Amino acid sequence: MGVYLKRLMSKRAANEQTRLLYVAATRSRQTLYLSAAPKTKPDGTVAPRTGTLLATLWPALSSEFSADEVVSSGDAPTTIINPLRRLSAHWTPPRFEIAPELPRLPIGHQSLEPPEFSWVGETGRHIGTVVHAALEAFASASELPTRSVIESARKAYLHQLRRHGVPDRDLPRAATLVVEALTRTVGDDRGRWIFAPEHTESSSELALTGMASGRLTGVVIDRSFVDREGTRWVIDFKTSRHEGSGLQGFLDEEMKRYRAQLETYVALARGLGPQPVRAGLYFPLLCAFCELPDAAAAGER
Repeated sequence: MGVYLKRLMSKRAANEQTRLLYVAATRSRQTLYLSAAPKTKPDGTVAPRTGTLLATLWPALSSEFSADEVVSSGDAPTTIINPLRRLSAHWTPPRFEIAPELPRLPIGHQSLEPPEFSWVGETGRHIGTVVHAALEAFASASELPTRSVIESARKAYLHQLRRHGVPDRDLPRAATLVVEALTRTVGDDRGRWIFAPEHTESSSELALTGMASGRLTGVVIDRSFVDREGTRWVIDFKTSRHEGSGLQGFLDEEMKRYRAQLETYVALARGLGPQPVRAGLYFPLLCAFCELPDAAAAGER
């Protein structure tokens, strides 16, 4: 049994070495160079030492390796080194003809305005990141901050937005939206309920991994807790904006968009305990909350 285990461990170590070699070699993007210096045998053949990485590659690449030429100097072979070649003292680089100027589009045909997707996409995403971080800090505080405290932190939000890459031209507007989202949250009954201290098993940015819909899935839930009625809630924050009428229609569309995500949250959160699980989306900028329909049934599937 001891000999068998020793052989098994040796085989495992060899397999692990091969795996590491594969990972290292496949990291190259364009070109991969392999070099080695195995010793020459008395019969003039070259072969790598057993158990080395080169030995793993040798069956496939032995013909690709070429040995340096050697000359005998007494009993010890000496590798021929190519002599250093220097440029002539009078050498000058060649002169190239000036390339013709390429045609350009007339300036009037180009828009100087930043693309709209930059604001609603990248900048909007960075606003959401800063808001999420601030709400996570709210959850760990003994009480929610006042509006004046949030407003006094505007410079800090500006700094965070700048670090995330928000253009200077967008910083004032982005910081205003961050402050607005946070002040509306602390001024909203639903927002205060989400961060109420009487909840148990409260957690922000809760990372869960498990099986959902037959697949191994990992998620991060913005806010989770068990309320006084014994229901576990999983809530995702969305810093989406909506202007004009038709707010309920907008919320219905957002629920359709994120329904599968919330159902995954529910499925994984059911593993945290026996409590029934409900899920919803909270929109700080809109002071709006919409619950996932049939959340309990979704978690049972």
